[in-house]
Amino acid sequence: MTQREHLAQADRFIAECKNRIARQREIIASAYENGHSTDILVSMLRALEENLCSFERHRHLILDQLKNADRQRLARTASQSSVRN
Repeated sequence: MTQREHLAQADRFIAECKNRIARQREIIASAYENGHSTDILVSMLRALEENLCSFERHRHLILDQLKNADRQRLARTASQSSVRN
């Protein structure tokens, strides 16, 4: 996989996780309104939120790598250009 493909995959994981978090919040609200225990549901929500943070950190790592690769490419291009002149 290329870095751009990894970035697209990370974006998909983040979007999916956000959807699951939203759904879990709806489940919690419904359970609360119906007088059911929400302890386990809230625990699951916290786990999903931690996963989201991990996915977002991973996405930042990919972006940093892409930026570094772009900088290196620019530096090589500039170096080759100065050698030609």
